[in-house]
Amino acid sequence: MRGAGLVLIAACAHASAEQTAVVRDDDLIEVATVIPDAVIDLRYATADNFTGAVLYPVARCKLRRGVATRLARAADALRAHRRRLLVWDCYRPRSIQEVLWKRVPDERYVANPKLGSRHNRGAAIDLGLVAEDGSAVTLPTAFDEFSAAAHRDVALAGDAGAEARQLDAAMSAAGFVGLPTEWWHYDAPDATKYPLSDEPL
Repeated sequence: MRGAGLVLIAACAHASAEQTAVVRDDDLIEVATVIPDAVIDLRYATADNFTGAVLYPVARCKLRRGVATRLARAADALRAHRRRLLVWDCYRPRSIQEVLWKRVPDERYVANPKLGSRHNRGAAIDLGLVAEDGSAVTLPTAFDEFSAAAHRDVALAGDAGAEARQLDAAMSAAGFVGLPTEWWHYDAPDATKYPLSDEPL
């Protein structure tokens, strides 16, 4: 019996090692599992977006594990300033990219689905900030504001850009790269190493 017990323990240890081995940097994981205080407000899971239509079947924010880990560092830095992340978009299936492109075929604001978006790679995120208690703070523009007011050099300026500058400092320190035309959009620096995906949410 003792020998059987040792065999069972060894088998469990082997199974555990195999489970650990399959954890990969490019796994798509839910951001809420690593940043539980993030406010998830996925606009494409509601009609409150520039298309006026519900595009996502669920409000599930996913990123590549390596990207989510990087984002968690930014969230830690912002907590020190009594701020939490407000997340508007994360991984986006490539088929949804085609829908957005049909609405706004302008590469300044929507990536051409033929090339794919970094959102389709699970390596881009659209986000703002809320106060520690979840209440709104002053942000430069609404999400998906397709105008010069949302351009980073304009949006981060002056008193109205104070919160966005705080977000930008935390995201930049974590290695993210901001998009010039959208103050809320950040790409992981190694975004292109992740594959384009149409995996369902």
